[in-house]
Amino acid sequence: MLIKDDKVIGFKVRVKNSFGMPSCAYVLEEDIESINNQLLIVRSIHAFIDCLPFLRAQEIFLKEVIDENGFLIGIVIDIIFNAENFKILEYQVAESIWSYIKNKKIILSPEEIILRENKILS
Repeated sequence: MLIKDDKVIGFKVRVKNSFGMPSCAYVLEEDIESINNQLLIVRSIHAFIDCLPFLRAQEIFLKEVIDENGFLIGIVIDIIFNAENFKILEYQVAESIWSYIKNKKIILSPEEIILRENKILS
């Protein structure tokens, strides 16, 4: 998942090239015809993306979320977005890895999140 501001702008996907070898490609939001939790139908894919400023979802997952006083709220475990307009609806945060395993989550809206280099502020 590729993210810019509070919107998903595309996805990094695995495709098989003409030799049957898996490789990475990118699908931008404007090239997506339809999307659901199991299927992505696209008009075109790109071998690389030219100089777009974006974050990869992996850069956000498992980052610590702290409040304005510096107290740890938890870690980011998922990003939920609207499949029609690709706006991020919420960040799911678990208090700890054990909370994540037990399926206990905290929901934060994009307005409540400030991304920093090593931490996420709420």
